[in-house]
Amino acid sequence: MGKICVFFGHRFVPEPEKIKQKLKAVVRDLIQEGTDTFWLGGYGEFDALAEDVVRELKADFPHIKKVLALAYLPQNKEDYQYKSQFYDDLFYPEGVKIGPKKFAISRRNKYMAENADYIVAYLNTESGGAFYAVQIARKLNKKMIILNTN
Repeated sequence: MGKICVFFGHRFVPEPEKIKQKLKAVVRDLIQEGTDTFWLGGYGEFDALAEDVVRELKADFPHIKKVLALAYLPQNKEDYQYKSQFYDDLFYPEGVKIGPKKFAISRRNKYMAENADYIVAYLNTESGGAFYAVQIARKLNKKMIILNTN
């Protein structure tokens, strides 16, 4: 079985093309090292860049899987079917439903950090959900690649 990579990033990416180029090189390297599953969150500019990169690289590496980790259950069958057409799989992580709905993304991110082999992150501030997810991964000594615009 291959390895799992997750992406955490802030909602806004000031230099998206620069980050996308770095991200593509990192993801290509991870695939060549045996990573075959990429969990995506589906919110914000960094998640969109990560989804684009994984989709583009599937042309060269058709065995990789692009998976949406849901923070909220789809409201109906049509919503699920719509989302599923863009991913190889969707899943709703264990424990996300527990507690107030406003913390669902944080609980989903915690699950992703705990269960991934690699974390690829874009952080432009030391606050917010992406920052805290990276802190969880650091405490767990996960292998991390932090991207920035430098």
